Amino acid sequence: MQDYKPFNRVIERVQQQLANAKHRQLLLLTGDKSWCYEQSTQLLAHLQQPSFVLSKSTHLVNAQWPEHTHQILGQEYAHAVYDGFSGLVPDKLAALSGVVQAGGFLIILLPELEALKHWCDDALPLFQSFGQMHPYSFFNQRLAHLLSKTTLLHFSQRNGWQCIADTNQSTGEIDFTEQQQCVELIIKTANGRANRPLLINADRGRGKSAALGIAASKLSDKNILICATQFRALHSSFKHLASALNLEYQLGDKHIANMHYVAPDQLLSEQPQCDLLLIDEAAAIPVPILIKILHLYPRVVFSSTMVGYEGNGRGYILKFTRYLKTHFKNMRSINLEQPIRFAKHDPLEQHLRTLLALDAEHHSTSLNNAPLQFKHVQANQLASNETLLHQVIGLLTLAHYQTSVNDLRHLLDAAGQRLFICQQGDNILGLCLVAIEGGFNTSLSNEVAQGKRRPQGHLMAQSLAQLIFNAEILKQHCARVVRIAIDPELHNKQLGTQLLKYCEQQLQTECDWLGASFGANAQLLSFWQKNDFNLVKLGFQKDKATGEHSALVVKSLTDSDQLQEQLTAQFEADFPLQLLSHFSQLDCKLVAKIVLRFNTHTNSIADQSRLKSMLASDYQLFNIKPLLWRNLWASPLSLPNDEDNFQSVFIRLILQNWTPKNIQIELGLNGTKSFNALIKKAVNNWYERISHNNTP
Repeated sequence: MQDYKPFNRVIERVQQQLANAKHRQLLLLTGDKSWCYEQSTQLLAHLQQPSFVLSKSTHLVNAQWPEHTHQILGQEYAHAVYDGFSGLVPDKLAALSGVVQAGGFLIILLPELEALKHWCDDALPLFQSFGQMHPYSFFNQRLAHLLSKTTLLHFSQRNGWQCIADTNQSTGEIDFTEQQQCVELIIKTANGRANRPLLINADRGRGKSAALGIAASKLSDKNILICATQFRALHSSFKHLASALNLEYQLGDKHIANMHYVAPDQLLSEQPQCDLLLIDEAAAIPVPILIKILHLYPRVVFSSTMVGYEGNGRGYILKFTRYLKTHFKNMRSINLEQPIRFAKHDPLEQHLRTLLALDAEHHSTSLNNAPLQFKHVQANQLASNETLLHQVIGLLTLAHYQTSVNDLRHLLDAAGQRLFICQQGDNILGLCLVAIEGGFNTSLSNEVAQGKRRPQGHLMAQSLAQLIFNAEILKQHCARVVRIAIDPELHNKQLGTQLLKYCEQQLQTECDWLGASFGANAQLLSFWQKNDFNLVKLGFQKDKATGEHSALVVKSLTDSDQLQEQLTAQFEADFPLQLLSHFSQLDCKLVAKIVLRFNTHTNSIADQSRLKSMLASDYQLFNIKPLLWRNLWASPLSLPNDEDNFQSVFIRLILQNWTPKNIQIELGLNGTKSFNALIKKAVNNWYERISHNNTP
């Protein structure tokens, strides 16, 4: 065993330098598990300060392993220990780094780096689908390579201690200028003209949450609501509010002085009054919900983390900022770049950004005359090529409103995944990430079809089998598009369609089905429909991640499409009744995209004759609605276009059975007379069109 005393002296020297520079540092302990546990225990005893020990082991004092990442966030400790022997979960590692105060260490326990390359930790199964296990981890191979090339404080059981060079001896300074500017903008939003939302973007440790609390303390005459998906994320805001007002703060207080906490769902359902609404960690809230909030509250501040641990905000920033600039010309925004919980150029932050690819960005490019290249990229290629990996992660992050740090490990270690890219020169223009599912034996297939088993990672295969109670589907292989991302500057240039066709060609010999599950909206569904995918399922509950109903679309990759026809026919048969209940609030444009793809059926001659006679009379709405309902479902293509609100009226009134009053409110109609006039005009227009189309 190595002598601990020389390392002990190094720790004391480095700790003094860190405290002076207001920095934090990564400390690596590598060796056998028992040796690492013993050394970390001695080290923590020597440091004699509160530490957060993230471990499943009972051999480490005060060890804990919270199930959720948000249970780690919002706390501060002098030092922290991450036990790699309990499993390397990137989300947890990144979150833990955020609790370390200036002058502290993040201590990571791992096997020796040479062994790490072929080591399979306890977390590996979390990132692999049932029955698709790699005997090794590309994530760990990449980690071992980067750690071996990085200059850091490292104590090895085999090789002794590796010292880092002395840091700059100058005292670290923390610049609060940006935070003060942010506070002033929040106050300006509260006191200024309505409908001028403020957008705050920052990386971790930049003081954005604190700024919300400080601003609230200076707005004591205002009734302020603060909202976040996780209340724990607001600990800093409430703490700084209490401190500024010299009030006592108990962890868990949801109401201090003039600021109250409200959950996002409560905000929408109850619509409580306030003078100013603060939304923290806005990237964790679906953009459609943020847009609804925008139109409910005239003075609102949106604050979010650009590189976060519970969700990366770059995709959110892109989409939401675009909406704000389009609809709120006087919106304001501020980016906080200067850290305030530690001094700039913090070594720990830089290490974590490198190890977890948190700095990955996509740089948009324009198309040129060079040919497009389509490729299948293997996980080992990503693990050994940082430039390629950063391009892929950067595009995934930019194209999707919320990604997590765990996505990096999924990308490298999910054995059942395939990554296809569209490239021009060295630039990646688009990518499609696909998960291979199914291929079960007879016994397991039967149990899954009956709902008795839910093997991890086979979401689409299970759904298809359970939709038609057919276990045979699970014996086949299907491919689910996990994510398809195209450079935002190159949308509407058919790159997504070309990439999907390439995926189909590559997967045709391996899979019977290609499909995708996504938060349904009219624009996304239209893309899949144009590529000949059929909608076979719409989830009854709204997805928490998107705020939309989850849609499942499929396409047969074989000559036989009998099963696809069965699934499609079943959905078409069920949807009319579901539209009157579960989907009565579904967006009109989405309903139209779904209905206009339905098959036409022959309506009865008696109904046609009765409808003609009724339209020639002074009919009552409640008398004609059943006839209109049957005729529309017999001929879905007859649904009016969106001109003059005719389509919206037909969908809301006839297909979703809304009350006239609710339709008047949604369309902004003044009184029953205006509504009745619109209905008659819409019905007459519709009947004239179908009568003309039916004329020989």
